[in-house]
Amino acid sequence: MSKIQWAAAVALAALLPSGVAAAATPPHTVVASPRPEIGALSAGPTPTNHFCSASIVASPKGNVIVTAAHCVAGKSRVYFTPGYHDGQAPYGTWESAATYIDPGWNTSHDIDGAGSPYDYAFIVLQPRNGKNVAEVTGASLNLKIDQTLPSPVSVFGYPSGGQGYQDKPYVGDSTVSKDGEYWETLQCTGIPSGFSGGPWIVGGRDLIGVIGGKGQNLPASDPRNYSVRFDSRVKALYDKAIAAAVPPGNGNLGYPLGDGPLWKHADLITSGDFTGSAQLDTIVKWSDGEVTLYQGGSTTDPQKPFVGETQLAKPGTIWTHAKGLATVNNGVVVTWDDGEVTYYGSASKGGFANEVQLAAPNALWRDHASYIAGLGGDLVVVWNDGETTLYQGIAANGIHSERQLAAPNGTWTNARSISGGNWVGSGTPDLLVRWVDGEFTIYGDVASAGLGQEHQVEAPNGLWTDATVTAGRGNAILVRWIDGEVSLYPDVDGKLHREIQLVAP
Repeated sequence: MSKIQWAAAVALAALLPSGVAAAATPPHTVVASPRPEIGALSAGPTPTNHFCSASIVASPKGNVIVTAAHCVAGKSRVYFTPGYHDGQAPYGTWESAATYIDPGWNTSHDIDGAGSPYDYAFIVLQPRNGKNVAEVTGASLNLKIDQTLPSPVSVFGYPSGGQGYQDKPYVGDSTVSKDGEYWETLQCTGIPSGFSGGPWIVGGRDLIGVIGGKGQNLPASDPRNYSVRFDSRVKALYDKAIAAAVPPGNGNLGYPLGDGPLWKHADLITSGDFTGSAQLDTIVKWSDGEVTLYQGGSTTDPQKPFVGETQLAKPGTIWTHAKGLATVNNGVVVTWDDGEVTYYGSASKGGFANEVQLAAPNALWRDHASYIAGLGGDLVVVWNDGETTLYQGIAANGIHSERQLAAPNGTWTNARSISGGNWVGSGTPDLLVRWVDGEFTIYGDVASAGLGQEHQVEAPNGLWTDATVTAGRGNAILVRWIDGEVSLYPDVDGKLHREIQLVAP
């Protein structure tokens, strides 16, 4: 039915006498709950800039997704974020390793303005931390060939930005019918740009098509929607994709960081500009006394935060006695288990240098200093009675310029991790606190405004009680969880927008 015919039918329905059946109004899409096997496609690792939709297809390796050919043709790589919603990537973002498009696409991009009967594509995704995407999501769709039609169907997709839609998946329920040899069609409004490649699902799990092909450029107000009919051609392309040899590896994370059992032993973590890399470097002190420097990666890809590692101290050294680690002016403050406080004015792949003793071994720092964090050139200490202190200008003043941020109190005795970074306010360093009940708080502009304005990032909850170690990394937050998982939250602005899993549990 053309747009003119559809408009005429609607107008005619309005004029029909009472009791005379009118043409049914086509269904309209509504916001859907995110599904782990359905996600958004983006040209880069930031999923908020998604432009198409895709879904995980059941496959022997669990590493294949399907979308429309016009979404990926001519692109060297794309990124898939399963379960995406509101800037969140609950299962991480996955980079393509290989894309399979039917050769027929090259000669039939558009048949008399009707689109291509080859508008489907399969993408093999790189593994992350030795796991494929379906292993992480635990969900996929079954490829269904030559589905009997008509049949009830649900079509899912992600509207792209700037169209008045929420940043969530949408779904439309309709009936799909055969339309000639190569097509199937359904009636549903509210399917705008960004839905392309979105799955057509029958019975909750059977995948019979994707948005695209014929009529792909129709406006959202037009109820007609099409998919290439999934037949033997589609199955042959799928077979090529599942046979692809993709080497195991760390996928789009760049430098491999190891696994969860290893990272359970990461006791202390701090980040800073130690090597002059584009992204900040990170120093990790392990439970056996080993100290490792992870060199920062490229600023163009936040999912590749590191490019290499250097051992700064071997296991069994004096570093087994370090109990606190904080970056101050891109040097490192260390508190030791005998109460000594040391400042290393520089840290690099060559090790720690320019050592200054800020305090000789003593009972105060040994027995009462609970947590430390660096804020630019300053140091914050939370004491075991809840007092919180800011030592200003460590490089010049040592620990002699003291400012009390909080008097002894019962609230700050519940702090379980603190770190510094730049997440809110004017650019003056902020303080991040993880509390015993899982609440996660940022205090803005601490160095200039005391504790400043409080921003609740997470309300008290069970999940964040497992955030064993936290570290600021510029405007990102690095978290080592109790099970050894390591997560990076980039672009924090008082809220957590998405999670990048660097190390699987």
